[in-house]
Amino acid sequence: MLERVSDDQGTWEKLMRQWEAECDSFGENLDDYATASLPVVAQVARGTQVKNLGAYAFTMDGSFKAVCQANATYLPGYTGKVLRIRHIVLAPEFDFSPDISVDDYITVLVGVFSGAISLTNKEMEADHLKFHLRSPAEREFGTHFTKAIHDQGIVKDASVKGSWIYLSKI
Repeated sequence: MLERVSDDQGTWEKLMRQWEAECDSFGENLDDYATASLPVVAQVARGTQVKNLGAYAFTMDGSFKAVCQANATYLPGYTGKVLRIRHIVLAPEFDFSPDISVDDYITVLVGVFSGAISLTNKEMEADHLKFHLRSPAEREFGTHFTKAIHDQGIVKDASVKGSWIYLSKI
């Protein structure tokens, strides 16, 4: 499940402390970590909280494993709102630890994706979802993921187009 993280709740600071400790344990600096995406998510988490935009974290066993930006909006070509998941950042251990397996990585991605599907039924109601992928490995995962959820009837339509996963519940 994805949970909103913000300065208002103190959860953003908790996430940052955990990730700073992880970076330190690998001799790395949090200020240099995920410099393209983490500042974007931080701005959302630290800003005024609004219903259709937020920073969300995936946790396992009390530990923050990923964070992302989520926003629900109307987009051309769609009926109803689209929930977009962008700037997915995994915990520093996924970049620095030699003990992280592909299965660990997949578990976190599935957690983020299934959490986003849940968001469309609750906090950020939307008929469609789009996930921005960051790498060829995530695109390969996306291809398998969309096939599995489409074959299981979880969504009406699922596909990968370029660097995006498209899901439609209607």
